[in-house]
Amino acid sequence: MLRPLPDLQDADNMARLGRLSAIRSARLDALHDMRDAVVRLQNGSSIDSVELKVVRDCVERLEQLEQLSKAAA
Repeated sequence: MLRPLPDLQDADNMARLGRLSAIRSARLDALHDMRDAVVRLQNGSSIDSVELKVVRDCVERLEQLEQLSKAAA
């Protein structure tokens, strides 16, 4: 069953939905980057220090997005 469309005339609600959508998209990007770094670590195809920095950066981004998500909800 399809969900009903949001009220497109409600600018505040549409802005909130847009922020939440952008946060979800950025979260997925961070998770994909983290996954790729971990796979490279597992395969031994990269230098640990390089991939560990990527993982740390992804964790930091996810923490930032968590705070933004709480504020946007």
